[in-house]
Amino acid sequence: MRSGILLMAGVIAMAGCQSNQSDTPKPAEPDAPPAIQGHAIYRERIAAPPGATLTVQLIDNQLADTPEAVIAMTQVYDAKGPPFAFALPFDAGKLRENGSYGLHASLRDAEGTLWFVTDTPTPVVPASGDPVELRMVRASSPWDDAKSRGIGFRGIGTEPGWLVEVGRGESPSLHAELDYGERKIDVARTEVLTDGFRGKSADGLAVSLKIVKETCSDGMSDVVYPASMTLTISDQTYRGCGRFLFD
Repeated sequence: MRSGILLMAGVIAMAGCQSNQSDTPKPAEPDAPPAIQGHAIYRERIAAPPGATLTVQLIDNQLADTPEAVIAMTQVYDAKGPPFAFALPFDAGKLRENGSYGLHASLRDAEGTLWFVTDTPTPVVPASGDPVELRMVRASSPWDDAKSRGIGFRGIGTEPGWLVEVGRGESPSLHAELDYGERKIDVARTEVLTDGFRGKSADGLAVSLKIVKETCSDGMSDVVYPASMTLTISDQTYRGCGRFLFD
């Protein structure tokens, strides 16, 4: 009898221990921050460039054009699509009461060149939980921009980064930006040669641009250009690639 009582007491004690363990509350997991869900699209029927990165930003419209305007940002690497799905977490504590907010999206290739972008912020109520669709448009490239300005030839080089643009006409102007834009050279009127252009800058520097129509790679990307070029300014020589914009 005594052994039976001891056995029952042990069972009851074990049950009590198990009950106490199961009743112990587990530490609460921190809540995930709120997030805006959606996708970005563009209408052009072309594939996204290899290694594309989608960037989505939450903008405070009242602080537009200031460094404080961006409340939150997310990036989708090696983006495939469209559509490009995204989730944008944000800090609700940064929202204003009765504030006005928008979303901005951009798609860049592996070299950082902008391909598509939202031309205006898309209105959004961050805390609504409603999915958002962002419509992007094709961004104009530096080459398209140069052509729209009447530039006849444009070329670029690397290490250090530089560019040259030549206008059109019998005596076109030449503009060069050297050493990542820190130095600029302008020739008001150049002489057109069979293989390029030459002239003098305002401060008397001899400037020549020789162009050879052949395939050319800048060595920094997979882009192939239809012309190689050599820019000489006084005793300094720069080599790069380019193209005629009105061929």
